[in-house]
Amino acid sequence: MAAVVEGVGIGVEASATTAPLRVILAGGGTGGHLFPAVAVAEALQRAHPGTEILFVGTERGIEARVLPGMGLRLETLEVRPVKGGGVGGWIKGLLALPRAALQALRVVRQFQPDVVVSSGGYAAGPVTLVAALTGVPTALMEQNALPGLTNRVLGKLVDQCLLSMPVDAGTLPARKCEVVGNPLRAQILEAAARAQVPTDGRDRGAEFHLLITGGSGGAGALNRDIPKALCALPDEIARRLTVRHQAGRNRHQDVREAYVDFAGRVSVVEFINDMAGAYAWADLAVCRAGATTLAELLVLGQPSLLIPFPGAADNHQERNALALVEQGAGVMVQEGDLASGKLERLLTGFVQNPEALDNMAARARSLGRPEAADSVAERLVLLARAGR
Repeated sequence: MAAVVEGVGIGVEASATTAPLRVILAGGGTGGHLFPAVAVAEALQRAHPGTEILFVGTERGIEARVLPGMGLRLETLEVRPVKGGGVGGWIKGLLALPRAALQALRVVRQFQPDVVVSSGGYAAGPVTLVAALTGVPTALMEQNALPGLTNRVLGKLVDQCLLSMPVDAGTLPARKCEVVGNPLRAQILEAAARAQVPTDGRDRGAEFHLLITGGSGGAGALNRDIPKALCALPDEIARRLTVRHQAGRNRHQDVREAYVDFAGRVSVVEFINDMAGAYAWADLAVCRAGATTLAELLVLGQPSLLIPFPGAADNHQERNALALVEQGAGVMVQEGDLASGKLERLLTGFVQNPEALDNMAARARSLGRPEAADSVAERLVLLARAGR
Protein backbone atom coordinates (compact mmCIF):
# COMPACT_ATOMS: atom_id res chain seq x y z
CA MET A 1 0.00 0.00 0.00
CA ALA A 2 1.07 3.60 -0.48
CA ALA A 3 1.93 5.60 2.63
CA VAL A 4 -0.51 8.06 4.17
CA VAL A 5 0.33 11.45 2.67
CA GLU A 6 1.32 14.39 4.87
CA GLY A 7 2.36 16.80 2.13
CA VAL A 8 2.42 17.24 -1.61
CA GLY A 9 4.73 14.75 -3.36
CA ILE A 10 8.23 15.84 -2.32
CA GLY A 11 10.56 14.68 -5.03
CA VAL A 12 7.73 13.83 -7.45
CA GLU A 13 8.42 15.08 -10.96
CA ALA A 14 6.41 18.10 -12.12
CA SER A 15 4.98 16.17 -15.05
CA ALA A 16 3.56 13.59 -12.66
CA THR A 17 1.97 16.17 -10.38
CA THR A 18 0.34 18.13 -13.19
CA ALA A 19 -0.90 15.32 -15.43
CA PRO A 20 -4.67 14.74 -15.38
CA LEU A 21 -5.72 12.41 -12.60
CA ARG A 22 -7.53 9.11 -13.06
CA VAL A 23 -9.85 8.31 -10.15
CA ILE A 24 -12.12 5.34 -9.45
CA LEU A 25 -15.04 5.96 -7.11
CA ALA A 26 -16.35 2.56 -6.03
CA GLY A 27 -19.61 1.83 -4.23
CA GLY A 28 -23.25 2.76 -4.22
CA GLY A 29 -26.39 0.74 -3.87
CA THR A 30 -28.14 3.60 -2.08
CA GLY A 31 -28.15 7.36 -2.46
CA GLY A 32 -26.33 7.68 0.86
CA HIS A 33 -23.31 5.93 -0.65
CA LEU A 34 -23.59 7.29 -4.19
CA PHE A 35 -24.24 11.02 -3.85
CA PRO A 36 -21.23 11.82 -1.63
CA ALA A 37 -19.11 10.16 -4.33
CA VAL A 38 -20.79 12.31 -6.99
CA ALA A 39 -20.00 15.39 -4.89
CA VAL A 40 -16.33 14.38 -4.75
CA ALA A 41 -16.28 13.85 -8.51
CA GLU A 42 -17.66 17.37 -8.98
CA ALA A 43 -15.04 18.81 -6.62
CA LEU A 44 -12.20 17.01 -8.38
CA GLN A 45 -13.32 18.22 -11.79
CA ARG A 46 -13.71 21.81 -10.52
CA ALA A 47 -10.25 21.90 -8.96
CA HIS A 48 -8.49 19.78 -11.58
CA PRO A 49 -10.14 20.05 -15.01
CA GLY A 50 -9.41 17.02 -17.13
CA THR A 51 -9.63 14.58 -14.22
CA GLU A 52 -10.98 11.26 -15.49
CA ILE A 53 -13.59 9.71 -13.21
CA LEU A 54 -14.85 6.13 -13.31
CA PHE A 55 -17.63 4.93 -11.02
CA VAL A 56 -17.79 1.22 -10.21
CA GLY A 57 -21.02 -0.29 -8.86
CA THR A 58 -23.66 -2.87 -9.71
CA GLU A 59 -26.62 -3.11 -12.06
CA ARG A 60 -28.99 -3.38 -9.09
CA GLY A 61 -27.84 -0.23 -7.31
CA ILE A 62 -29.12 3.33 -7.64
CA GLU A 63 -25.92 4.16 -9.54
CA ALA A 64 -27.13 2.24 -12.60
CA ARG A 65 -30.25 4.43 -12.76
CA VAL A 66 -28.70 7.80 -11.87
CA LEU A 67 -25.17 8.06 -13.25
CA PRO A 68 -25.87 7.58 -16.99
CA GLY A 69 -28.35 10.45 -16.87
CA MET A 70 -25.68 12.65 -15.29
CA GLY A 71 -23.21 11.85 -18.07
CA LEU A 72 -20.92 9.97 -15.66
CA ARG A 73 -19.13 6.78 -16.65
CA LEU A 74 -20.04 3.57 -14.81
CA GLU A 75 -18.61 0.04 -14.85
CA THR A 76 -20.59 -2.67 -13.08
CA LEU A 77 -19.47 -5.81 -11.27
CA GLU A 78 -21.38 -9.01 -10.60
CA VAL A 79 -21.16 -8.76 -6.82
CA ARG A 80 -23.78 -9.57 -4.21
CA PRO A 81 -24.22 -8.46 -0.58
CA VAL A 82 -22.82 -10.90 1.96
CA LYS A 83 -24.82 -9.47 4.86
CA GLY A 84 -28.58 -9.15 5.28
CA GLY A 85 -29.84 -12.07 3.19
CA GLY A 86 -29.69 -14.82 5.78
CA VAL A 87 -27.55 -17.92 5.40
CA GLY A 88 -28.54 -18.33 1.74
CA GLY A 89 -27.59 -14.76 0.90
CA TRP A 90 -24.33 -15.10 2.79
CA ILE A 91 -23.38 -18.19 0.79
CA LYS A 92 -24.36 -16.65 -2.55
CA GLY A 93 -22.41 -13.50 -1.70
CA LEU A 94 -19.26 -15.44 -0.87
CA LEU A 95 -19.53 -17.59 -4.01
CA ALA A 96 -19.81 -14.46 -6.16
CA LEU A 97 -16.65 -12.86 -4.74
CA PRO A 98 -14.00 -14.62 -6.90
CA ARG A 99 -15.75 -13.64 -10.13
CA ALA A 100 -16.25 -10.07 -8.88
CA ALA A 101 -12.56 -9.88 -7.93
CA LEU A 102 -11.50 -10.92 -11.45
CA GLN A 103 -13.85 -8.31 -12.94
CA ALA A 104 -12.43 -5.70 -10.55
CA LEU A 105 -8.87 -6.61 -11.54
CA ARG A 106 -9.78 -6.14 -15.20
CA VAL A 107 -11.29 -2.71 -14.46
CA VAL A 108 -8.22 -1.57 -12.51
CA ARG A 109 -5.78 -2.79 -15.17
CA GLN A 110 -7.69 -1.17 -18.00
CA PHE A 111 -8.40 2.17 -16.31
CA GLN A 112 -5.01 2.42 -14.50
CA PRO A 113 -6.25 4.72 -11.71
CA ASP A 114 -4.04 7.02 -9.67
CA VAL A 115 -6.29 6.50 -6.66
CA VAL A 116 -9.32 4.34 -5.80
CA VAL A 117 -11.95 5.38 -3.27
CA SER A 118 -14.64 3.33 -1.54
CA SER A 119 -17.81 5.32 -0.92
CA GLY A 120 -19.36 2.38 0.96
CA GLY A 121 -21.72 -0.46 0.13
CA TYR A 122 -20.86 -3.99 -0.92
CA ALA A 123 -20.09 -2.95 -4.51
CA ALA A 124 -17.04 -1.04 -3.23
CA GLY A 125 -15.30 -4.11 -1.85
CA PRO A 126 -13.75 -5.96 -4.81
CA VAL A 127 -12.27 -3.03 -6.72
CA THR A 128 -10.93 -1.25 -3.61
CA LEU A 129 -9.44 -4.53 -2.36
CA VAL A 130 -7.79 -5.28 -5.72
CA ALA A 131 -6.40 -1.75 -5.93
CA ALA A 132 -4.92 -1.91 -2.42
CA LEU A 133 -3.31 -5.30 -3.07
CA THR A 134 -1.79 -4.14 -6.36
CA GLY A 135 -0.22 -1.00 -4.89
CA VAL A 136 -2.70 1.64 -6.08
CA PRO A 137 -3.27 4.36 -3.42
CA THR A 138 -6.65 3.85 -1.78
CA ALA A 139 -9.04 5.62 0.57
CA LEU A 140 -12.52 5.13 1.92
CA MET A 141 -15.30 7.55 2.76
CA GLU A 142 -17.48 6.63 5.73
CA GLN A 143 -20.74 8.55 6.15
CA ASN A 144 -22.03 6.95 9.35
CA ALA A 145 -21.02 6.80 13.00
CA LEU A 146 -21.06 3.00 12.75
CA PRO A 147 -19.22 1.87 9.59
CA GLY A 148 -20.75 -0.80 7.39
CA LEU A 149 -19.22 -4.24 6.96
CA THR A 150 -17.47 -3.42 3.68
CA ASN A 151 -15.70 -0.36 5.02
CA ARG A 152 -14.79 -2.12 8.29
CA VAL A 153 -12.94 -4.73 6.23
CA LEU A 154 -11.40 -2.23 3.82
CA GLY A 155 -10.27 0.04 6.66
CA LYS A 156 -7.47 -2.42 7.42
CA LEU A 157 -6.14 -2.15 3.85
CA VAL A 158 -6.68 1.40 2.57
CA ASP A 159 -4.27 4.28 3.10
CA GLN A 160 -6.78 6.80 4.48
CA CYS A 161 -10.24 6.77 6.10
CA LEU A 162 -12.14 10.01 5.47
CA LEU A 163 -15.03 10.32 7.91
CA SER A 164 -18.22 12.35 8.01
CA MET A 165 -18.27 12.14 11.82
CA PRO A 166 -16.29 10.31 14.51
CA VAL A 167 -16.88 6.56 14.33
CA ASP A 168 -17.20 4.00 17.10
CA ALA A 169 -13.85 3.09 18.61
CA GLY A 170 -12.24 0.01 17.11
CA THR A 171 -14.29 -0.05 13.90
CA LEU A 172 -11.61 1.67 11.78
CA PRO A 173 -7.87 2.16 12.43
CA ALA A 174 -7.61 5.47 14.32
CA ARG A 175 -4.20 6.33 12.83
CA LYS A 176 -5.69 6.42 9.33
CA CYS A 177 -8.84 8.37 10.20
CA GLU A 178 -9.66 12.03 9.65
CA VAL A 179 -13.05 13.71 10.08
CA VAL A 180 -13.68 15.86 7.00
CA GLY A 181 -17.50 15.87 6.78
CA ASN A 182 -19.97 14.30 4.38
CA PRO A 183 -19.55 15.62 0.81
CA LEU A 184 -22.64 17.37 -0.56
CA ARG A 185 -23.34 18.05 -4.22
CA ALA A 186 -22.74 21.54 -5.58
CA GLN A 187 -26.44 22.16 -6.24
CA ILE A 188 -27.22 21.47 -2.56
CA LEU A 189 -24.49 23.83 -1.35
CA GLU A 190 -25.57 26.56 -3.75
CA ALA A 191 -29.17 26.25 -2.61
CA ALA A 192 -28.05 26.26 1.02
CA ALA A 193 -26.11 29.48 0.48
CA ARG A 194 -29.25 31.13 -0.91
CA ALA A 195 -31.64 29.80 1.74
CA GLN A 196 -30.08 29.90 5.19
CA VAL A 197 -32.30 28.91 8.10
CA PRO A 198 -32.64 31.74 10.67
CA THR A 199 -30.92 31.26 14.03
CA ASP A 200 -32.61 33.91 16.12
CA GLY A 201 -35.68 36.05 16.57
CA ARG A 202 -38.45 33.46 16.21
CA ASP A 203 -41.76 35.03 17.23
CA ARG A 204 -43.54 33.17 20.06
CA GLY A 205 -46.93 33.97 18.57
CA ALA A 206 -46.07 33.37 14.93
CA GLU A 207 -47.21 30.60 12.63
CA PHE A 208 -45.05 27.51 13.16
CA HIS A 209 -43.78 25.70 10.03
CA LEU A 210 -43.30 21.94 10.36
CA LEU A 211 -41.59 19.90 7.61
CA ILE A 212 -42.07 16.11 7.66
CA THR A 213 -40.09 13.90 5.31
CA GLY A 214 -39.14 10.25 5.30
CA GLY A 215 -36.92 10.68 2.26
CA SER A 216 -37.71 10.53 -1.44
CA GLY A 217 -39.63 7.26 -1.04
CA GLY A 218 -41.48 8.31 2.09
CA ALA A 219 -41.56 6.34 5.34
CA GLY A 220 -44.53 4.22 6.33
CA ALA A 221 -44.22 4.80 10.08
CA LEU A 222 -43.93 8.58 9.67
CA ASN A 223 -46.86 8.63 7.25
CA ARG A 224 -48.99 6.59 9.64
CA ASP A 225 -48.10 7.85 13.11
CA ILE A 226 -47.21 11.52 12.72
CA PRO A 227 -50.64 12.61 11.37
CA LYS A 228 -52.21 10.80 14.35
CA ALA A 229 -49.94 12.66 16.75
CA LEU A 230 -50.67 16.04 15.14
CA CYS A 231 -54.41 15.39 15.18
CA ALA A 232 -54.10 14.71 18.93
CA LEU A 233 -52.54 18.11 19.66
CA PRO A 234 -54.63 20.67 21.59
CA ASP A 235 -56.42 22.95 19.13
CA GLU A 236 -54.62 26.06 20.42
CA ILE A 237 -51.28 24.44 19.43
CA ALA A 238 -52.48 22.79 16.21
CA ARG A 239 -53.91 26.07 14.88
CA ARG A 240 -50.43 27.57 15.06
CA LEU A 241 -49.04 24.86 12.77
CA THR A 242 -48.57 24.83 9.02
CA VAL A 243 -47.38 21.36 7.98
CA ARG A 244 -45.65 20.30 4.78
CA HIS A 245 -45.52 16.50 4.56
CA GLN A 246 -43.57 14.63 1.88
CA ALA A 247 -45.32 11.27 1.71
CA GLY A 248 -43.54 9.46 -1.14
CA ARG A 249 -44.71 8.14 -4.47
CA ASN A 250 -48.37 7.04 -4.59
CA ARG A 251 -48.77 7.61 -0.83
CA HIS A 252 -49.93 11.22 -0.65
CA GLN A 253 -53.68 10.57 -0.91
CA ASP A 254 -53.76 8.19 2.08
CA VAL A 255 -51.63 10.56 4.13
CA ARG A 256 -53.82 13.53 3.23
CA GLU A 257 -56.86 11.64 4.49
CA ALA A 258 -55.07 10.91 7.78
CA TYR A 259 -55.02 14.66 8.51
CA VAL A 260 -58.81 15.04 8.27
CA ASP A 261 -59.13 15.89 12.00
CA PHE A 262 -56.08 18.18 12.13
CA ALA A 263 -56.93 21.72 13.30
CA GLY A 264 -53.94 23.33 11.56
CA ARG A 265 -52.99 23.77 7.91
CA VAL A 266 -51.37 20.97 5.94
CA SER A 267 -49.96 20.32 2.48
CA VAL A 268 -49.20 16.72 1.53
CA VAL A 269 -47.01 16.09 -1.53
CA GLU A 270 -45.36 13.06 -3.12
CA PHE A 271 -41.94 14.64 -3.52
CA ILE A 272 -40.15 17.92 -2.76
CA ASN A 273 -37.65 18.97 -5.42
CA ASP A 274 -36.23 21.99 -3.58
CA MET A 275 -35.26 20.48 -0.23
CA ALA A 276 -32.97 23.38 0.67
CA GLY A 277 -35.89 25.78 0.21
CA ALA A 278 -38.16 23.46 2.22
CA TYR A 279 -35.66 23.37 5.07
CA ALA A 280 -35.33 27.16 5.03
CA TRP A 281 -39.13 27.49 5.21
CA ALA A 282 -39.37 25.13 8.19
CA ASP A 283 -39.01 26.03 11.85
CA LEU A 284 -38.50 22.33 12.55
CA ALA A 285 -37.80 19.32 10.30
CA VAL A 286 -39.05 15.87 11.31
CA CYS A 287 -37.04 13.31 9.37
CA ARG A 288 -34.96 10.14 9.28
CA ALA A 289 -31.29 10.13 10.30
CA GLY A 290 -29.46 9.07 7.15
CA ALA A 291 -25.97 10.52 6.87
CA THR A 292 -26.69 12.72 3.83
CA THR A 293 -29.86 14.11 5.41
CA LEU A 294 -27.90 15.01 8.55
CA ALA A 295 -25.15 16.69 6.52
CA GLU A 296 -27.76 18.85 4.79
CA LEU A 297 -29.40 19.74 8.12
CA LEU A 298 -26.08 20.84 9.58
CA VAL A 299 -24.97 22.91 6.58
CA LEU A 300 -28.33 24.71 6.60
CA GLY A 301 -28.43 25.10 10.38
CA GLN A 302 -31.80 23.35 10.46
CA PRO A 303 -33.37 22.37 13.82
CA SER A 304 -34.51 18.76 13.57
CA LEU A 305 -36.47 16.05 15.29
CA LEU A 306 -34.87 12.80 14.17
CA ILE A 307 -36.68 9.47 13.93
CA PRO A 308 -34.05 6.83 13.03
CA PHE A 309 -35.07 3.98 10.75
CA PRO A 310 -34.80 0.90 12.99
CA GLY A 311 -34.23 -1.39 10.02
CA ALA A 312 -31.00 0.36 8.95
CA ALA A 313 -27.95 -1.91 8.91
CA ASP A 314 -26.51 -2.28 12.42
CA ASN A 315 -29.01 0.38 13.53
CA HIS A 316 -26.56 2.99 12.24
CA GLN A 317 -29.21 5.72 11.91
CA GLU A 318 -29.65 5.75 15.68
CA ARG A 319 -25.89 6.20 16.10
CA ASN A 320 -25.99 9.03 13.54
CA ALA A 321 -28.83 10.75 15.39
CA LEU A 322 -27.09 10.40 18.75
CA ALA A 323 -24.03 12.17 17.34
CA LEU A 324 -26.22 15.25 16.74
CA VAL A 325 -28.24 14.94 19.95
CA GLU A 326 -25.07 14.78 22.06
CA GLN A 327 -23.96 18.07 20.46
CA GLY A 328 -27.29 19.80 21.04
CA ALA A 329 -27.93 19.99 17.28
CA GLY A 330 -31.12 17.88 17.22
CA VAL A 331 -33.53 15.79 19.27
CA MET A 332 -34.45 12.15 18.74
CA VAL A 333 -37.63 10.11 19.06
CA GLN A 334 -37.55 6.37 18.47
CA GLU A 335 -40.01 5.08 15.87
CA GLY A 336 -41.58 2.85 18.53
CA ASP A 337 -42.35 5.92 20.67
CA LEU A 338 -44.30 7.83 18.02
CA ALA A 339 -47.62 6.66 19.48
CA SER A 340 -46.59 7.28 23.11
CA GLY A 341 -47.39 10.99 23.27
CA LYS A 342 -43.71 12.00 23.33
CA LEU A 343 -43.90 13.61 19.89
CA GLU A 344 -46.90 15.74 20.90
CA ARG A 345 -45.11 16.92 24.06
CA LEU A 346 -41.96 17.87 22.17
CA LEU A 347 -43.87 19.76 19.46
CA THR A 348 -45.90 21.64 22.05
CA GLY A 349 -42.70 22.63 23.82
CA PHE A 350 -41.07 23.90 20.61
CA VAL A 351 -44.15 25.89 19.57
CA GLN A 352 -44.37 27.54 22.98
CA ASN A 353 -40.61 28.04 23.42
CA PRO A 354 -39.03 28.76 20.02
CA GLU A 355 -35.81 29.90 21.70
CA ALA A 356 -34.90 26.22 21.96
CA LEU A 357 -34.92 26.06 18.16
CA ASP A 358 -32.61 29.07 17.93
CA ASN A 359 -30.06 27.29 20.11
CA MET A 360 -30.41 24.06 18.12
CA ALA A 361 -29.96 25.91 14.82
CA ALA A 362 -26.80 27.64 16.02
CA ARG A 363 -25.30 24.33 17.18
CA ALA A 364 -26.21 22.61 13.92
CA ARG A 365 -24.65 25.28 11.77
CA SER A 366 -21.47 25.25 13.86
CA LEU A 367 -21.09 21.54 13.02
CA GLY A 368 -21.80 21.83 9.30
CA ARG A 369 -18.96 21.19 6.85
CA PRO A 370 -19.84 22.74 3.47
CA GLU A 371 -16.21 22.29 2.40
CA ALA A 372 -16.30 18.48 2.81
CA ALA A 373 -16.23 17.57 -0.89
CA ASP A 374 -13.26 19.88 -1.52
CA SER A 375 -11.47 18.46 1.52
CA VAL A 376 -11.89 14.88 0.30
CA ALA A 377 -10.81 15.86 -3.21
CA GLU A 378 -7.68 17.55 -1.87
CA ARG A 379 -6.65 14.47 0.08
CA LEU A 380 -7.21 12.21 -2.91
CA VAL A 381 -5.00 14.43 -5.04
CA LEU A 382 -2.23 14.19 -2.46
CA LEU A 383 -2.51 10.41 -2.38
CA ALA A 384 -2.47 10.19 -6.16
CA ARG A 385 0.54 12.48 -6.57
CA ALA A 386 2.53 10.62 -3.92
CA GLY A 387 1.70 7.36 -5.69
CA ARG A 388 3.06 8.75 -8.94
